[in-house]
Amino acid sequence: MPSLREPSPGRGRDPRATRRAIIDAAGQLFADRGFSGVTAREVARDAGVALSAIPYHFGSMDALYRETLLDACQIAPETAQLATRALLAPPAEALRTAVRWAIADVSCAPSSWQVRLIYREEMDPTPAYRDALARKVVPEWNWLCEIVARAAGKAARAPEVQFGVITMYNLAAAFHLQRGMHVQLAPQVGQAVKARSDAFIECVSRLTLEAVSTFSTTFPEARLGKRRPAERAERAPDAKKARAPRRSRGARPKAGRAR
Repeated sequence: MPSLREPSPGRGRDPRATRRAIIDAAGQLFADRGFSGVTAREVARDAGVALSAIPYHFGSMDALYRETLLDACQIAPETAQLATRALLAPPAEALRTAVRWAIADVSCAPSSWQVRLIYREEMDPTPAYRDALARKVVPEWNWLCEIVARAAGKAARAPEVQFGVITMYNLAAAFHLQRGMHVQLAPQVGQAVKARSDAFIECVSRLTLEAVSTFSTTFPEARLGKRRPAERAERAPDAKKARAPRRSRGARPKAGRAR
């Protein structure tokens, strides 16, 4: 069993720099092959550290993968500032700022492996991804729902608001992640969006509110707190059983021992 003491070439290096090098190397490999396709020896080689540096800094490959995935979900400092501005702005401006945040959240990634690793996990999620969602993504989701809810005059937990958030984020992100495809299939669209970014943000904001409205009218059964007919039918027999028998007017209760 290797010693947990980190030998050269890690010795003498700033521990934070060593961790950063390991995470970056692991991120590239995990994004390309997934967790099961990467060995500790490969990570150490690409990071330029000794093999023992991985257990020394992370404990195990599983823990390294979790840290790498959390790092991929980390919000860039400039993106976090947009989130703060959105929460303090009036509804319409807050929605436009949230669209800017969605664009920046994808485009501000320091390297491509963060985005590729997240998309790999979205296609085939692992327990580590569920943990990353709870710790990093859920807070972002909640404030985005709050922003769209205020702009649409709806409850933040309403399904139509959630649909609006999904529409907004995916549309905003697509013009960055799929720009290669747009160049080939719709070059004029890509050029127009690139030339007039503010107009694109305004367009996505309007489409977000349209998505909220469309979902409400298209799927009325999904509205918050409204039970579907199938659910009512399933619950009806149980409700009848649970209902207390009605006593006829004037009937006297039977005498019984007090309990």
